[in-house]
Amino acid sequence: MKPAAGLLVTAVFLWLILRQVDPGAVAAVVGDLALPWLAAALLLLAGDYALRILRWWWMLRVLTPTLPAGACVWPYLSSIAVNNVLPLRAGDALRAFGFRRELHSPAMRVLGTLVLERLLDMTTLLALFFVGLLAVPTDLFPQAITVSAAWLVGTTALALGLLLVLAPRLPALLQRLAAQPALAAHGWSERVQGWGQHFIETFAVLRRPADVLALLGLSLLIWLLEAGVLGSVALALGASAGAGAALFAMATGTLSTLIPSSPGYVGTFDYFTLTALMAYAVPQTQAAAIALTVHAVLWMPLTLLGLGYLLVRGQGFVAGAIAARTETRLAE
Repeated sequence: MKPAAGLLVTAVFLWLILRQVDPGAVAAVVGDLALPWLAAALLLLAGDYALRILRWWWMLRVLTPTLPAGACVWPYLSSIAVNNVLPLRAGDALRAFGFRRELHSPAMRVLGTLVLERLLDMTTLLALFFVGLLAVPTDLFPQAITVSAAWLVGTTALALGLLLVLAPRLPALLQRLAAQPALAAHGWSERVQGWGQHFIETFAVLRRPADVLALLGLSLLIWLLEAGVLGSVALALGASAGAGAALFAMATGTLSTLIPSSPGYVGTFDYFTLTALMAYAVPQTQAAAIALTVHAVLWMPLTLLGLGYLLVRGQGFVAGAIAARTETRLAE
């Protein structure tokens, strides 16, 4: 039911876009795409994902110091590709369960890094969103989006606060949970203890202020580069969207991917990116062309790279998928 609901959400947002713009006019704008600026966007995208992989490796190496950074490249790109084409965050499950040998890490530890990754991204995107919002007249941007973002700020701050406060106490809390009679009676205590230990080990990175600052700095650079991708696409289409518009549109469009939709966030990302660009006085047709083109730039190269690797990997991918399914059932 969830994938079906996601497709319905996608259809609704695509309909909202079509109500606002003429597809023929958008196609004409895209047809005049300047290739040098498109090449610049792809170079920025490469830098963006190189930093994402570096950030992920930084988290993993806290407990696996001998892990080479290169071992994180294909697990990361493959997970992004699978998320782009399959529902239910299947790529996250693949990254956690399908590449344990390459990463020299248990699945729950990898899963912990994904949680940290989401919190870092959410913190950075919300900061960029509200900075960009300062330059937007209140009547040019839907109030409902601003209110939703404010709720996200509160939720994210609460989650980070709890994580920082509870991190030193998590081992004791886990031990108490594993000792519950209901779990012990079914022989689950040791298993829960092991899974939980691997999961909370990840948060050791939060004990060192230098690591926290490095991860926050990398997160900011990542999203500045991704905003640069949008800005380069805008220039490729002859639009005069400035740096503020690019940052605000990328933050708004990316935050909208929290809304359940089809794989690849079709419809939601495009509609909210279009809305944010229009708030910065970008003409409607150009804003739609930018939103759709930058979505294609973000989606296509990464999907082709990741799926290409999985196809080449062949039997190893099948084995990883079987292992992922088995461990998911055991966890349930």
